[in-house]
Amino acid sequence: MRSQSVRLVFPPNLHDEPVINRLLRRYSFTVNILRANVTAEQGWMDIQITGKAAEIESSFSWLREQGIEIVLMTN
Repeated sequence: MRSQSVRLVFPPNLHDEPVINRLLRRYSFTVNILRANVTAEQGWMDIQITGKAAEIESSFSWLREQGIEIVLMTN
């Protein structure tokens, strides 16, 4: 199992979309929301993902395809 903390930076057009719900339905890992800040202009969320390395990497690709910026954080 691997654990990776990341900051997800959301563009304004995704603020009303259930991105985390879709992420959890698509992949079999655990997500812990560490902190978040969402306004009408910007939004970010720090999460810790725990699961298989291949699934985590695949989820990063999917998130980027949705238009979300991923910033890796040190664990």
